[in-house]
Amino acid sequence: MKTAKSLNWIIAIGGVWEILAPFLLSYSKATTAMWDAIIIGLALVILGAWAGLANESNTVKSLSWVNAVLGLWLVIAPFILAYSGVAAAMWNDVIVGIIVLVLGVWAAQAFKE
Repeated sequence: MKTAKSLNWIIAIGGVWEILAPFLLSYSKATTAMWDAIIIGLALVILGAWAGLANESNTVKSLSWVNAVLGLWLVIAPFILAYSGVAAAMWNDVIVGIIVLVLGVWAAQAFKE
């Protein structure tokens, strides 16, 4: 369970980056991309920290799967929400999304039952 909790803390850090990215990468004027990044980033921070602090393996596993789904959303969001033309937002979300997806699945699979 220690591996899963550590991976979820990395996801939470990714969430912090996702919140800051619109401002650091200068795409805050693309409001759809900005709000998607802030909302999903907040969710990643909250759920990643919750999983990192949780003591019950089922909670950590479930939250890890939710984080993986949020990672998948980040990968497809630029195309569904039509901000793929904003290169900084699109590439940030795709890269962060793949990382979160992989870490979330890895954390969920870290349990030997």
